[in-house]
Amino acid sequence: MKKVELKCNSLNERGQGIGQYGKETFAIPNFLPKEVGIFSVDEEQKYQKFKLIKLLKTSPARTDVKCDVFTSCGGCQLLHMKYVEQIAFKKEFVEERFKNAKLPPKIDTVIQADKQTEYRNKMQVAYKYREGKIVYGFYEEESHRIIHLNNCLVQSERQNEIVRYIQQIMQQLKLQPYNEDKRTGLIRFILVREAHITKEVMVVVVTNGDQFPGRSEFVKRLRDKFPYITTIIQNINTRKTSIILGEEERTLFGKGYIEDYLCDIKFKISAKAFFQINPEQTEKLYQKVEEYAALTGTEVVVDAYSGVGTIGMVLAKKAKQVIGVESNKQAVSNASANAYENKIKNIKFYCNDATEFLKQMAKDQVAIDVLVMDPPRSGSTTEFLNAINQLKPQKVIYVSCDPTTLVRDLKVLEGDYRIENKTIVDMFVGTYHVETVVLLEIK
Repeated sequence: MKKVELKCNSLNERGQGIGQYGKETFAIPNFLPKEVGIFSVDEEQKYQKFKLIKLLKTSPARTDVKCDVFTSCGGCQLLHMKYVEQIAFKKEFVEERFKNAKLPPKIDTVIQADKQTEYRNKMQVAYKYREGKIVYGFYEEESHRIIHLNNCLVQSERQNEIVRYIQQIMQQLKLQPYNEDKRTGLIRFILVREAHITKEVMVVVVTNGDQFPGRSEFVKRLRDKFPYITTIIQNINTRKTSIILGEEERTLFGKGYIEDYLCDIKFKISAKAFFQINPEQTEKLYQKVEEYAALTGTEVVVDAYSGVGTIGMVLAKKAKQVIGVESNKQAVSNASANAYENKIKNIKFYCNDATEFLKQMAKDQVAIDVLVMDPPRSGSTTEFLNAINQLKPQKVIYVSCDPTTLVRDLKVLEGDYRIENKTIVDMFVGTYHVETVVLLEIK
C-alpha cells in the first residue's frame, strides 16, 4: 500500500478536509485546514481511500478525540475540532449557502449547546455475528459493516448500558442476530428512547418475524437489570430494507409509549413517532420560533410537517387557532392525544400530505396569519411554496435541517417575502448537521 504526504486546503460541507493528490481532489475525514499528514492510499476503495498514519503539522483547531471508533464510525464527523471551531464551521457553511443563492447571508443569532456529550434521547444499533461472537454498533459510513461499540459519547450512559447488556442476553439465550444476506436470524435492531424530564425509558426490539422465542425471559432479564425501563416493544420488520422499523408492533411490557415534557407541555412518544433527539436544544429552538411568531392571541397559525405536534402546541398558548398537518398517521394520532392530554383546545391536526393540504387551503382562500414549516432534509415542494405565495400569511417561519434545500426553497418565496432574521441552533454537536430557523415577513 502506497504512502503519500498531503496538505489540507479547506473543508467541504461534511467537515472533511480537501486535499490534492496528483491531479485529483479528495475529501478526507479527520483532516483540518493547513494540516500536513502522511496517509496510506488504497486505490481499490471507493470511499475513505486515504487513511491517516501521522500528522506532520497540526491545526490549533484540533482537539483530542475521546471516542475509540471515531475514525471508522463516521457518525460524528467533527469530534476532532474544538467546539468553538465546530460552531464557526457551521455558521460559515450556512452563510455561504445564503451568499451563493444571493440571499442575505448574515446569521443574527447562534445558539450553542451546553451539553456536548450524552445529549441524544434516542439510540439505535444493529447486532451481527463476527468471528462467532455477537457484536453491536452503528453501520460504517457508506457500508453495511458494523462498527463495534463499547460506548458512544453522544448517547447517555443508560442507553449504552442497555444495548451492551442486550448483547449478553442474546448470547445467553442463543438469540440469533439478523443476517441481511441470508435474511435469517431474529434480532435486527435495538432502539432505546429516553425521556429527558420524566426519565422514562422505552426499548424496542426489532425482529425478523412475528415469533420471538424466549421473549418472556428476555423481558425478565432486561427488567431485572434495569428496573427504570418503563416499556418494552417488539417491532416486526420482515422487509428487505435498510429502514429500521416495520409496520406491526406489540407491547411486551408497560404502556407501549413514554411521556416527556418540552416547554412545559407533556408529549406521548411512541416507537415510530418523530421526536427531536436533543431535548435541551429543541426547547431553545422552539423558544426562538415563539419569539419570531410574536403572537398576540388573534392569529391563525398553520404548523406544516407537524410531527407529534410539538411546535404547534407551543404556539397554541398565544394563538387564536393552530392547524397542524402531517402525513404520518401515527404521529397525527399522537399529536391529537397530546393536545387532548394537555387540554389544548385551539389546535386541530389533519393527516394529509402537506403540499396537497396547503394547495387546498389556497384554493379555498383560507385566511392565515403565520405559517411554520419544519420539512424533512429534502425540503419542501415548489407547489407548497407557491401555495404560501397565494395564501400570503404575514409571517413564514422556516425550520430547516439542511441549508442547501433551505436556500433553494427561500428563492421561491423571495418575490413576496423578505428575510427578517436567521438563527442557527447547534442540535447535533460533533456532527456537520445544523438546524436553521428563518423568519420571513411579507413585503
